[in-house]
Amino acid sequence: MNKLQKLLAKFQIPKGDYCDSCPFWSMDKSKPERMNGYCSYLGKGDWDFYEEMPSKLEVKIRQPNGSYKPELVDKDPMFGTLLWDSVKHCGIKTAITKYTG
Repeated sequence: MNKLQKLLAKFQIPKGDYCDSCPFWSMDKSKPERMNGYCSYLGKGDWDFYEEMPSKLEVKIRQPNGSYKPELVDKDPMFGTLLWDSVKHCGIKTAITKYTG
């Protein structure tokens, strides 16, 4: 998609945090469950975003006293990206400005 096509395509992306009604969102049935969302606007699928993630992820674990303790965990496809669940990664017309994985 060239720059002009990409600019015009933004008008087709619906408002909201989900892209299930977006013409650029689809599922790739050849990919595993929870790794099969695809966005033709971005030219990427869950599997691409997963590969771009670092091998260790920092998560915040809630402690009994209510505070949060950061902890490094191995990345896991079950807790990867959410394009398969139609969560926008483009940040267009949504409260989420950019997906950060």
